[in-house]
Formats: sequence, C-alpha cells, structure tokens
Amino acid sequence: MRVMNDSLFTPVDPEGIRRFLFEGAGVRGVIVRLEHSWRQILGRDDYPDNIAQVLGEVTAATALFAGDIQLAGHVSVQLKASPLLPLVFAECTAEGRMRGLARWGEDAASRSLRPDELPGAVLAITIERQESGTRYQGLVPLEGDHLARSFEAYFAQSEQLPTAIYLASDARTCAGVLIQQIPAEGGAERERDAITFEHAKILADTLQAEELLKLDATELLRRLYHEDDLRLFDAHPVRFQCRCSRDRVAGMLRTIGREECFSVLAEQGQVAVTCEFCNEHYAFDGIDLEQVFASDTLNAAPQRAQ
Repeated sequence: MRVMNDSLFTPVDPEGIRRFLFEGAGVRGVIVRLEHSWRQILGRDDYPDNIAQVLGEVTAATALFAGDIQLAGHVSVQLKASPLLPLVFAECTAEGRMRGLARWGEDAASRSLRPDELPGAVLAITIERQESGTRYQGLVPLEGDHLARSFEAYFAQSEQLPTAIYLASDARTCAGVLIQQIPAEGGAERERDAITFEHAKILADTLQAEELLKLDATELLRRLYHEDDLRLFDAHPVRFQCRCSRDRVAGMLRTIGREECFSVLAEQGQVAVTCEFCNEHYAFDGIDLEQVFASDTLNAAPQRAQ
C-alpha cells in the first residue's frame, strides 16, 4: 500500500478525511475519523446516548460524502422522523468545516431509533456547488436496521453506483468507511471493477465498530487489504466551525421584518439570537436594528424630482 500526496489533501493529524484507490481497477474509497470536531459538536447539547449515536453516524456520513465528491461547496445530510427525531442535521464544506445538531422528542431517549422503526422518516442529502451555484437534493426513505443501509440505497437509486458504507460512533469518536465502484464504459473493465468491488466489500463486511473508532486509516486498510495494491492519499483536515455570523443573523432579521423585530425590542429591550450549532449569542439593540433596516428605510423614502 502506497501513501501518496494529493494537492487537495495536506498532511495533518490522524483526524480527517482520507481517500484511497484500488490500483488497476475502478474502485475508490473514503475513510473518515473525527475526534476533536465530533466532541465539539456533541458538547453543544446534553444529548441522550441513542440520539448522540444517530447524530454521530449522520456526521460521519456527511464527511464521507464531502470527501467522495470533492466539490467546491458543501454537503449536508438531514434526517426527519417526527415526533421522535424532528431533526438530525450535519454539514461539511469543501474546506472541511463541520457542524451538526439534533432535536428530539420527549420519548426519544427511551425508544429504539432503528431506521425501520421510524415510520414516515425521510433522509435528505443536499449538495451545493459553489462554482455553479447549483443545488441538488436527493430524498430517500429510511430502511434496514442501520443508517448505512439507507445511505447505500441513496447511491443505488440516485447515482446508480454500487456502494458499501460502514458507520460507527461513541462519545469520543465518529467514523466511517465508504467503498464505491466508479462508472466504466462496460465490457471487461466493468466486470473487473465489479469483481474488485465485491472483493473489497466482502472484506469490509468484517469490520467491527471498535476497529472503525480506534484505528487510523493506514492501519485499517492494512488489516483489510494487506494483499491488495492501494493508493492512500494524505488526510484532508476537518474542524468544527459554524457558518453563522452577525451579518447572517441580520439577514434573518430582515426576513422576519421591521415591525416584528421592533416589537420584540420594545418587549425585551433587545433582540437576542443564539445559534443552535455553536451557541454563539448575537444581541441587537435599537441602534443595531436601525442599521439592519436602514436600506429598507432608504428604499421606502419618497424620491425628490430632479
């Protein structure tokens, strides 16, 4: 197995996204192992263990997809299964900025959250490409006993790509592996790729959750594919970083409207907004709100004839 340099992937500590290829075959893979960034996401709320498990798997899967498509933009995964799980959300940008959160109902902490026991649940994977401004969203019903099966169904239905996904999460680490057959023209190449993919999947099916959580990418691939010729790229760093800002909050207040915001100001003395992802607190007093809505005031003012 060879470790290669890739201009998109700079050497960092073992935490991050790592891509690998099977030499001489159209089969690729991604390995994700998140520690510090995952603990920062987990520490933003007092998540029950089973809720944290789901959020960790969604977070790891989101990073896997970001590493797989290598786009300028971001990937987000959203799971809705009301009333138990009104929202589980994770997002990863091309630069490796990661954030996530979960909201849960009163009975969720004591209930099974197996995908096939969440009737009406929907899984949405959204890809936004920065260079073109395009947005694509795929919706997949939850099925099977693990979230990984639903993600595999997404690739089978939306991308027509044979894909195997493995996810694990605990209080310290969330991790995942994705193996995928790359589209080929057909004939002998496609048959070769299909055989290689099946070989890779059979060996990956032996993975234990503890191995996913404890082993770095090099050791994990060595255990699985020590007889195969692989190319392993350097790690792409991942860090917790929210996309919220004062300007974004001001934009949200404009959508709420001047009358509503000043009503809250009169009642509470300020308009306060706390980001659910990072707990950053933003406060707007009367002067701040006048600045927020200054452009609206100017646009509404009558224009003097010249």
